[in-house]
Amino acid sequence: MGLYQKDKNIKLLQVAHKSERGFTLVEIMVATVILSIGLLASASMQLSAVHVNSSANGMTAATNMAQSRLEELMALQYTQAFTDPDLIGDEAVGGTLESFTDSNSNGLWDFGESYVDSNGNSVWDAAHVDPNPPPGYTITWSVIDNRPVENAKFIRMYVTRNDKKKTVLLSCVKSRG
Repeated sequence: MGLYQKDKNIKLLQVAHKSERGFTLVEIMVATVILSIGLLASASMQLSAVHVNSSANGMTAATNMAQSRLEELMALQYTQAFTDPDLIGDEAVGGTLESFTDSNSNGLWDFGESYVDSNGNSVWDAAHVDPNPPPGYTITWSVIDNRPVENAKFIRMYVTRNDKKKTVLLSCVKSRG
């Protein structure tokens, strides 16, 4: 091998060596910061999803309780000599009903209407209250006689989660016959 050939091989090795340099410390730190930001965003999203899932689970439970209690009320016998306290109209048991401002004059408490919270539970309580609700929930209902037509009872079921102060409302009409 000639001297020229040897010199050329050394220069080629030097060029190859310069092009195969590794990452610098700054590049590694920037990549680590970007990866950390992505992981934190992902963790935050996961926590948010767990919170929303828990809230949805509670609202589903409240809806199931409302539906179950409403079905129990609908199964009660509607007779002329109607004495079942669960379906007596609110006007007959109004002493336990917390007063409210009926801003739309429909005779019913609607979400957003102000009320007097006489027992301090942060929930509007209808004339009918479940004495043994599941822990963490308040179950109340209102009954209005002869609404929307004669010989019918309009029932509104309220189930409130005590921890979140969110209420599920279901309504139905029970007719005679």
